[in-house]
Amino acid sequence: MRIRPPQLHLPPAIYWLAAIAFLLRVIARLWQGIDLFWVNGYTFFFRLAQSIAAGKGIALADGVPTAFRVPLYPIFLAALTFGHQWFWPVVIAQSLIGAATVVCAALLAQQLFPQPVCRIASILAAAVTAIYPYYVVHDTAMQETSLFTLLTLVAVLLALRAARTGANLPAIQCGVVLGLDVLTRSPILPFAVLVPCWLLMRLRVVPALLCALLFGVTLSPWLLRNDKLTGRPALTTEAGFELWNGNNPKLFLTYPLQSVDVSIAAAVAALTPSERQQLARFNGNERLIDHWYRQQAVHYIRRRRRIILDHDWRKIEATFDWLPTPRRSTAQTIAHAVSFAPVMVLGLWGIWIRRRQWRDDSLIYLLFLQFLAVTAIFFGQTNHRVFLDVYLIVYASGVVAAEVARLRARRLAGSPHPARLAA
Repeated sequence: MRIRPPQLHLPPAIYWLAAIAFLLRVIARLWQGIDLFWVNGYTFFFRLAQSIAAGKGIALADGVPTAFRVPLYPIFLAALTFGHQWFWPVVIAQSLIGAATVVCAALLAQQLFPQPVCRIASILAAAVTAIYPYYVVHDTAMQETSLFTLLTLVAVLLALRAARTGANLPAIQCGVVLGLDVLTRSPILPFAVLVPCWLLMRLRVVPALLCALLFGVTLSPWLLRNDKLTGRPALTTEAGFELWNGNNPKLFLTYPLQSVDVSIAAAVAALTPSERQQLARFNGNERLIDHWYRQQAVHYIRRRRRIILDHDWRKIEATFDWLPTPRRSTAQTIAHAVSFAPVMVLGLWGIWIRRRQWRDDSLIYLLFLQFLAVTAIFFGQTNHRVFLDVYLIVYASGVVAAEVARLRARRLAGSPHPARLAA
């Protein structure tokens, strides 16, 4: 079974579902409260946005330029708010992003499944994505998750189109979107590098080269800026610190029941006076500090070789747990369990059913495998994983749609022929 071409027109129901998704996200954010928006979530994103809007570039509160995070989401916030606490532009824009994800979920279902499953699956995928509790609540939070989810999904759609048609334009667009995706959340880098390789394996040589070229062009301004700032063309100066966060004796002190930030705080507090002196000698140099933490993590992994695989599995288990990591209120925990559990079970079943089409679906497999590897090496929480849930939703929708189509076919086969009724 080949990947299907996208339909020229989506069913009208998809656009209604996208509109419902938009309204649900706005209502959910209003219900949580406008004032809480500016104090919950990753507030450092807005501080970076304020620095950008003030003409200081991507800098910390003291005006010192930083490369510790990739820049697209702070730029996005700065463009919407101009550095002011303007609630509505951010909520409307991110709700629209959530609605666009609904439409893209339907498009992916249309590409993966044949008729008559295709139409039903696309509507189901859009419906579930529209009301998926985690997306409804968090798509408008001050975090990059909704933007990252959409960009990754668009990149997958464009790559599938380029592989199917051999056209150059989707490959060019895919390269640009992959670059923007990496500039939104850097751990997706391995997947972004693999996409041109995947196109090459599909014998799409020119599209693969164009995709790789535009990917590099999109990243290059940020890499050149960081090379000038830190002396190294790195995406971020937090990779070493994050590696240490996921590989230190304090990680499982409270994680995964509590946020990994609690364990990180405990690990930082446990640094010896000698270690603190070493860090102080770097005088705030981000590159040297990041290198020091990377070395500490590597030493820890080498000393704990016997248990490190067990730790890797525990990180993956925590990230894909039916209960949220970290644990939330009882209502939030139940909502996550009753939504993610069936999506995960049916989604994995859908992947298994389509195992004979593994060549068509291999790009999505690579996306999951890359995330599993990054999670095992570093660490993971629910908010890191949810960008993958939309793919599980699409596969789960295919399972349900196939069963609906089968029941319809059986009912029609069992119906008396009109000529017999007339007789």
